Amino acid sequence: MTRLLDFHTHHLDAPAGSAIVNLPLEILSGATPFAPLPDAYYSVGIHPWWSSLPPAELAQLQQQLPLWAARDEVVALGECGFDRLRGDWAVQEQLFPLHVRLSEAYGKPLILHCVRAFDRLLALRKHYRPTQRWVIHGFRGRPALARQLLQADFDLSFGEHYNAESYALTPPSRRHIESDEGRLPAALLSTPTIERPEGFNEEV
Repeated sequence: MTRLLDFHTHHLDAPAGSAIVNLPLEILSGATPFAPLPDAYYSVGIHPWWSSLPPAELAQLQQQLPLWAARDEVVALGECGFDRLRGDWAVQEQLFPLHVRLSEAYGKPLILHCVRAFDRLLALRKHYRPTQRWVIHGFRGRPALARQLLQADFDLSFGEHYNAESYALTPPSRRHIESDEGRLPAALLSTPTIERPEGFNEEV
């Protein structure tokens, strides 16, 4: 059994080495200095909600993202993806390829935000045929959707609100747990099959 890892959190004060901390807009934009903790893990990406930011701000984020992605303490890209309920869809489409390129170039997995856009993600995975893991964060969908995503080689990450049957049918090597902006799902903390998957970001 390997040490449990909070796969995705927005809590900057998470204990170093216990979680992958998603850096906020304030840090990525340079408005707030970044002081990485020793042995801490981070992810960087342009959230789909930020797609409605002014074009100049988005352009700056896109220019800086490759520099962030190259950092050793950054172990994943994202969260990025698609949200049909919030943000500018056309801009989300424009932003996504950059994240895929960086994920592949630096050998780091992609953490995906997806709201009512699983059809698009399925099509894009088929198009790109990535070598890195694509992980749906905060998955709470029904078993039929879970099976479809697993068959397409997505990993699933489960937070406080999740479908127990979907969690149960996901192979241990393909599932993760996360706190996101809340807490780790208490019911899953005692599950003996929760492991860091073999071969997943071996530098972590």
